[in-house]
Amino acid sequence: MKYKLLFLSLILMISACTTKTIRIGFDPDVKDYTPIVLDAVADNPDGNFTLLFDDATYPFYPEKALDRYIAVSNNDNGDKKVVFNLEGMKNVTVCGDGTEFLFHGGMVPFYISNSECVTIKGISLDYDYPFTLEGKVVESSDEDKSFVLKINEECLYQVKDGQLYLQGYDWELPLGENIIFDAETESPYHNAFFYEAWNGNGLKAEECGDRLVKLTGFTARLMPPVGTIYVDKGPHGQNRRYPGFVIHGSKDVSLTDVVVNRSGAMALIAERSENLYCRRFSTQVPEESGLMIASSADATHFVGCKGDIVLEDCLFESMLDDATNIHSTFMKVDTLLDSHSFRASFGHFQQEGYDFAQLGDTLSFVDRDGLLPLCKGKVTEITHISENCYQMTTDADLSSYTGKELAVENTDYRAQVLIKNCIVRKNRARSLLLSTPGNVLVEGCDFASSMAGIRICGDANYWFESGNTDNIVIRDNVFRNLGHGAWVPQAVLQIDPVINAKSRSCDRFFHKSVVFENNTVYSSESQLIYALSVKDLSIKGNKFIETFEHEERFPGLALIDVQFCGNLFVEANDFTEWHKEAEISIHRCAHGDISDTALKVTDHPNTYYYEN
Repeated sequence: MKYKLLFLSLILMISACTTKTIRIGFDPDVKDYTPIVLDAVADNPDGNFTLLFDDATYPFYPEKALDRYIAVSNNDNGDKKVVFNLEGMKNVTVCGDGTEFLFHGGMVPFYISNSECVTIKGISLDYDYPFTLEGKVVESSDEDKSFVLKINEECLYQVKDGQLYLQGYDWELPLGENIIFDAETESPYHNAFFYEAWNGNGLKAEECGDRLVKLTGFTARLMPPVGTIYVDKGPHGQNRRYPGFVIHGSKDVSLTDVVVNRSGAMALIAERSENLYCRRFSTQVPEESGLMIASSADATHFVGCKGDIVLEDCLFESMLDDATNIHSTFMKVDTLLDSHSFRASFGHFQQEGYDFAQLGDTLSFVDRDGLLPLCKGKVTEITHISENCYQMTTDADLSSYTGKELAVENTDYRAQVLIKNCIVRKNRARSLLLSTPGNVLVEGCDFASSMAGIRICGDANYWFESGNTDNIVIRDNVFRNLGHGAWVPQAVLQIDPVINAKSRSCDRFFHKSVVFENNTVYSSESQLIYALSVKDLSIKGNKFIETFEHEERFPGLALIDVQFCGNLFVEANDFTEWHKEAEISIHRCAHGDISDTALKVTDHPNTYYYEN
């Protein structure tokens, strides 16, 4: 093959596992390394090789990439252009030395499917153009609901037929979902939701100077202030097409010293995989780009995974969603066919195509209002009718649930999680979402997101992300001024399973044990801990420091708000730098041991409904 003759230095190293090392040396005359990488991988279909790259920038173009239709949970399904296609392989390493991979157009750099022992290290991923349109607001008028943008030099765009389009090498999107950022902090603007219109494709656009575009017809509550950065990523359902790493049905995958400078969806998404390790894995904008956004969705996301999930010494910044979300999936039970068989569909369109279950997997059936389990059973027959429909038979007797609104989850995929010494900042949405039954430890991290710090949820009616938790320990972390960018209160620790008010109970709980200890919390907000339906909740040894950085957005709420929980322990916390009127609200809890006399104990829970 050509790459053997022209571009590669091939070194065969016979070792205990007979692994090849294939050095793909950098040649400035090579304009597209896509066929070279595809040939190297195709020549070793079983794996057992290392691809070794130089300290250089390697270009990749879509014309000769592998065409694959890929269904990607929580992203947008569709035809993808793939370069590193690692399917059905073992013992594969992609190793760089300060190496940059530069992708042109809409491409998925890495697709790892049904593989084992895959290691990626020492590389960065970037694209020729960002997947967001970003510009500084230089004029803003409430009178005609217009503003003028000075569009960032990195962004490719076009105004045509009175509309503004963001573009790339081979893709184009109209405006859609938007947010504004603070140019100085490079973080979402305070009360950012006041400026979210999400009607970008309804804005009238006209060019009015060098990279100056006037947009008229903005429908948000407030107009973006002059000096802020307007960010738009295109319409919902079309703006999550190009994840950086897609991992399906794989085991023992490690990413070390990897940087994602841009991605047109999640930087990393893993489904039904086992033992996943991210060490010094980062999302961050290219230096001196002036951009706000690296990843247009989550930095990392894990759906229905098991074994170990490790995030250690990672930097997650400049995302338009969470640093991580770890959960399983509920399907809606649409029809009970008989006492053991049923049909089910996905509740959210971005879950369609997810590999929900296989023969022998254990399913748990829950009431969609209350989320508590009704029965369990093994899958004895299964038919994947379409991307959005499964027909399954189990050994559970379902005859008594006719007429109930049921959801079903696969409980065989449960991960234990370590998140240690990570930094999360400059992002829209939350820091961590944790919904997995395995042991979870969050330790030594620094969080500064615009919404909740750590959210522990579960719902069968909106996102359909499942996972009641057994044991979560959150200790020795720092939380910095979170919760300033949402439309409802967002707590530093927010435990909010979506349980109908009529289904809440004092003796049955969705989550089991959560420990929040020895953390330091800086905040201007009123409510810092919100907890619903936890059997054992311990809040101890934490220091709460009032910063006065912003005006309190939801005044009058209790500092700690606990509802329908079992055993509550609050002790040895330091409130000396918090206002003396702080309260803990305890509502319909089985037992409360409150040793912190600094807190006035009341019963006035907040009435906000948490869904998104």
